Amino acid sequence: MKLLVDAGNSAVKLMLATEQSELSAVGLQEVPWSHVEEVLVSAVAESSALTQVLALAAAQGKQVHYARVSGHWQQLQCAYENPNTLGIDRWLAVIAGYSENPQGETVIVDAGTALTIDVVNSEHQHLGGYILPGLDLTEHSIVSRAQKVFSVDGLRRHISPGRSTPSAVKNGALLSALGAVEYVLSHYCHGDQAQLYITGGDGLALHNHLRASVYRPHFVFEGLLKWRIGAQTV
Repeated sequence: MKLLVDAGNSAVKLMLATEQSELSAVGLQEVPWSHVEEVLVSAVAESSALTQVLALAAAQGKQVHYARVSGHWQQLQCAYENPNTLGIDRWLAVIAGYSENPQGETVIVDAGTALTIDVVNSEHQHLGGYILPGLDLTEHSIVSRAQKVFSVDGLRRHISPGRSTPSAVKNGALLSALGAVEYVLSHYCHGDQAQLYITGGDGLALHNHLRASVYRPHFVFEGLLKWRIGAQTV
């Protein structure tokens, strides 16, 4: 069993992975350390929560492996001239998407604090990606600059035109994200095996409006596990 750690910009999440690569969420106080063989870490930010996890792992004598971005993973080639400048969470999601669809064009969307869109072609080449404000950030950028104070809190997002200023902002943020994803699909996905994967906290909101998409809420964790397996076979 492996303990997987995803230390993002806003939270640290933990999951256990069985020998069959089955994932299950776990709290720090619930980790069955006696069954954990090693700890795999994806860290885009340092935090006291991550420090606590690592301290417990060290106290239990567990080996910790930090995922790193490299110029390639198996046949997958990274687009960045300097791979170290690509966020590890994006790279792991790309690895997960490529592993699911290695022969086709693949788009991977992570809808979190930021909305990231990455593209892999059918020749195993990561073409790069886009980073946009996430849904909440898009809404906040408008609300924080509005002359008249209003709130979008408590409103649900819809794709239909808003019938009040707050709902127009809320729905506009969703429309903006969907439009960006659909643009990428129309320009980079032309083959029969093209596939769109969506993950992240707001991923389900996008998935519900993109018929051909596959929603994978734990894609970064899946990629972290794939990364480790690939590293062991090199």
